[in-house]
Amino acid sequence: MSIEKSSQVPPGSGLADPPSTRPGTVQVLPVTGIPEIRHGDDLAAILAPSLRALEVRDRDVLCISTKIVSKSLGLRVDPAERDAAIEAAAVRTVARRRHTRVVTSVVQIPSGPVMAAAGVDSSNAPDGPLLLPEDPDGCALELRDRLVTMLGIRLGVLLTDTSSRIWRVGVGDIALGAAGVASLQDLRGGTDADGRALTVTVRNLADELAAASDLVKGKAGGVPAAIVRGAPGATTDDVPARDLSRTGEDDWFRRPSLESVWVALGLTAAQEPVARMSPEPAAERIERALTVAALPRKDETGRDATARWVPAAPEDASHGRTGIASNPGTSTTAGTGTGVGTSTGTGTGTGTGTGTGTSGSGRILVTPAGTGPDAWIAAGALAERIRTALGAEALGAPLPLLTVEIVRPDGQEDSR
Repeated sequence: MSIEKSSQVPPGSGLADPPSTRPGTVQVLPVTGIPEIRHGDDLAAILAPSLRALEVRDRDVLCISTKIVSKSLGLRVDPAERDAAIEAAAVRTVARRRHTRVVTSVVQIPSGPVMAAAGVDSSNAPDGPLLLPEDPDGCALELRDRLVTMLGIRLGVLLTDTSSRIWRVGVGDIALGAAGVASLQDLRGGTDADGRALTVTVRNLADELAAASDLVKGKAGGVPAAIVRGAPGATTDDVPARDLSRTGEDDWFRRPSLESVWVALGLTAAQEPVARMSPEPAAERIERALTVAALPRKDETGRDATARWVPAAPEDASHGRTGIASNPGTSTTAGTGTGVGTSTGTGTGTGTGTGTGTSGSGRILVTPAGTGPDAWIAAGALAERIRTALGAEALGAPLPLLTVEIVRPDGQEDSR
């Protein structure tokens, strides 16, 4: 496979500075003839004959599926231990999502990337799910050193794996490990085609090479490796794949919006509910908001207020407005369907839901446990937590209008 690619890249100022290049051809060549890899196999010795057949040359980049590295290292687990293995591999949990009866954990793994199920994969793994190596950069370096010695050429090595990208549908290959590859190319300090200064552009070359290689390999083709040839500046530097992950203070999306609000409300990881991958009906999200709001912070005890959801009657829903309601509280959101939801708890928190409602209306009634000042304060705190939790649920999809009201313990609404 050949990909025609023209580029004029001025020299940059850091990381890998790609030289100016003439229009050229980037080739992606499948590495065939690789048998099923078993624990203990010498990958360099197995790959070398196929690479010689392709007349591998200096500055080629070998992109190899991380899966066969895991197979050679024996990184398998019993299917019954898969969930425990994911938990053990996680540096932190970013989110959990439910699909039918299966809960998928999205976690950060030790080498930096955030991946579904910690990258544990059962496809093309008849002997059991495969784990990712903890140090893919180290594995790439070891394989590269062996191949450079055996073949007598200077090539780069990438360990690739399939991953999704934030705000994008579908999956593609990314680089998990790198050795001898200019994984990042710094174009800052150069100019674009119109002569404007480039001030922020840093190209993730490793992921581009990994994605290109997957065009000739993949899960169904039985081709676990590919050579990418002709990419300008691909081997002019050595930047590990670990440097490709945004972590710590550079992580703009450390938690999804829903989970971020739960953290602000004081929920622990064990208390966080699991949202579904597929769209959820309004009634389900309202019930979850009530449950979240009722959970006490770790330094709180007792239940000094209760809340119940009263969905709108059908005739009321047909005249429902949209937006934020007040009576005497304010909130976005509402419920559809039938039934009454309830929650109890104490807590503090501020904030109000925002967003647009859809048709329908309903009420959430917050009742203090007594008539004293502390009980009314607890009811007000619970009402604010409910508004915040409902606002979080409305971020992904609008909810119908709903009022949050504080009522007297005898059932009469507070007129104050």
